[in-house]
Amino acid sequence: MMVIGFIGLGNMAQAIIAGMRHSGEFKDRAILGCDHNEDKRRDMADRLGVINLPDDLAVAAQADMLVLAIKPQALPAVLERIMPRRKVSQCTLSLAAGRPIAWLEKALGNGSPIIRAMPNVAARVGGSVTALCKNERVTTEQQGLATGIFEAVGHAMWMAEARMSAFSAITGAAPAFTFLYLDALASAGLKAGLPKAVALEAACHMVVGVSKLVLETGGHPAAIIDQVTSPGGTTIEGMHALKALGFEHAVYEAVKAVMEKERSLAENS
Repeated sequence: MMVIGFIGLGNMAQAIIAGMRHSGEFKDRAILGCDHNEDKRRDMADRLGVINLPDDLAVAAQADMLVLAIKPQALPAVLERIMPRRKVSQCTLSLAAGRPIAWLEKALGNGSPIIRAMPNVAARVGGSVTALCKNERVTTEQQGLATGIFEAVGHAMWMAEARMSAFSAITGAAPAFTFLYLDALASAGLKAGLPKAVALEAACHMVVGVSKLVLETGGHPAAIIDQVTSPGGTTIEGMHALKALGFEHAVYEAVKAVMEKERSLAENS
């Protein structure tokens, strides 16, 4: 059984490990971890049974799959430090944005199995949609293990790395856009006389409901819009206001900005 080790025990690592522990496949599996924050180490050991090791060198020496749950800017120093101690044929699973497989291969050596994963904040509640890609060194067993890890916190989708930037823009960054939208709806409800908590709860359930409608019916959003707007009605009035104010263009530009920033990080790495 492959040993899984985490370098970094921040919010995303905590969400992933919690999801793993609540799934049948990983409930009793040994999970190694290290973090510079002593409180996080203690909490993860007490709450989720993570085996705390003294440093990243110790984790790298023992893990069959090494999860890099650290900030992109910290990767160069960490990888340089652990290189001499890495376990033979170890698979590296990176959560860092803007660090493509080619960069990781250069840092780790071309013979290394490497997986990139882009989960999102909804991993905290088992609702992440995670994009994954890999190099040709990754075995079927390693790919299956990575799939299991991210299915423990939601939905996992494998794809070519060239698609990762666009995909992660709408699944990794766009949750923040959606939070902004939810808060705006709640504020509009408050202005119209609803208690903000009531308006926010209604808006959240609405977003969940309409997303489920699209997924389960396979209907195109534009076709469903036609079904819920009537001539001279209230909904079409609101739609025209959104279009006039550039709602769709703002979304396009936001996604474009995220992708350009990721491209910049990759080029300057």
